[in-house]
Amino acid sequence: MQSIQLKSLRVIVIITLIMLTIQYELGMVVNFSPNLPKLPAFAFSLVEISEVLHQAGKVALAHAVLGSLLTLLSILTLVLSRGSKIWSVQIFGTLGFLSLVLAATGGILFTLSGFENDDYSLAMASNFILAFIFYFLELYLLKPNTNTQGN
Repeated sequence: MQSIQLKSLRVIVIITLIMLTIQYELGMVVNFSPNLPKLPAFAFSLVEISEVLHQAGKVALAHAVLGSLLTLLSILTLVLSRGSKIWSVQIFGTLGFLSLVLAATGGILFTLSGFENDDYSLAMASNFILAFIFYFLELYLLKPNTNTQGN
């Protein structure tokens, strides 16, 4: 049973890394977009965030949707990591989750600032790269043990 859980976690971490790579590309397109609207800061409202993202364009909306999916996927990864009973996998799974949640928080705050506060953009980018590193290290630690003795 433990082996099946580790294989599942390995697959989910690989999917997370692929999605993070796509997220990076979408984020760069949004970051360099000349069409980002200049808006006043506004209070948190999912409806207003959705409207602002629609104004920013399809790529910005896709970036936000993928970020939301990554946050949900990081919860699943956290649960499976914590259940792995491998201390290092638990640590990097937890750090990956925290970094991803902080990246998403930075993205939300950047949007709420009307795309004006570069500190929130930096927080999003810095925590993104940390999440990628932590999930990569978790994947490395999940490598199957190969028996080099024998044959």
